[in-house]
Amino acid sequence: MKNLILVTGSEGLVGSRFVEISQRKNFLHLPKEIELDITDKSEIKAVIESYNFSAVVNFAAFTDVGKAENEKDNKKGDCWQVNVEGVRNFAEAIKPHKERIHFVQVSTDMVFSGSSEDPGAYEESHPPEADSSKLTWYGFTKSEAERIVSEVLGNSGTILRLIYPVRSNFEPKLDYLRKPLKLYDEGKLYPVFSDQQISVTFIDEACRALDKIIIEGHKGIFHASSSDTTTPYELISYLVEKVRGVKDVVKTASLEEHLNKTGSSIYRYPKFGGLKVDETENKLGIKFSSWREIIDKLIVQGLGK
Repeated sequence: MKNLILVTGSEGLVGSRFVEISQRKNFLHLPKEIELDITDKSEIKAVIESYNFSAVVNFAAFTDVGKAENEKDNKKGDCWQVNVEGVRNFAEAIKPHKERIHFVQVSTDMVFSGSSEDPGAYEESHPPEADSSKLTWYGFTKSEAERIVSEVLGNSGTILRLIYPVRSNFEPKLDYLRKPLKLYDEGKLYPVFSDQQISVTFIDEACRALDKIIIEGHKGIFHASSSDTTTPYELISYLVEKVRGVKDVVKTASLEEHLNKTGSSIYRYPKFGGLKVDETENKLGIKFSSWREIIDKLIVQGLGK
């Protein structure tokens, strides 16, 4: 089959939605995690050589930030092996075919520190942080993966960064909206940071951007995010009000106080985060929704029912 697209991580929060709504869904090759070990160099090379792929989209990643911290500086650990060596295996296998195969690496805002020394919201051209001491281990492995794509594939590779991806429903995993909503319904919602800058990714819009990238052959670095930033407190307050019809029930917390009290790294919860999307909108000819619009659209899709 011509124009076949290999998609890894197709069972995950974002990848599974891409499979559902992509304009190219009839051309997707979807090996399950147990069927394709991206950390096996020879296996990846064999797959790339065996099919006439026009694109490879790598959603597969070790995404548990907390567990990743337990592996910090351990390049034998699962986080490094999947997020770095897995991407290296793809990039090197695709390199001889890079004029034919478009490699798209799905990345994250956590390649940026979100610190006061280097604050967001970040433009697409902003260089990812290269100092491992200024990122979580998860963030650093994703940052390393971006550098590998650039070094091995040059201008023929593509990176698509996401931030707190959300969708209306996905039973296997809660997200940045559905988790606090569930906790609210259970009477267990914790106080929410009012002094942290974030944005969120509407997964449906990220999938449409990805379709554009693949179908039209766009190369480079792209962001899929709300067109504006907010705070977790503002976001969750609006969510609870819109979905449950109640105001002023979400309690505020201070990120600064939390970090001081727990001794957590400032990079575990980036204070000055968020992604800008102006360049992506211009290149792809699309518009991303504001965070309020994202919540409104998800409610129409059934969020909270």
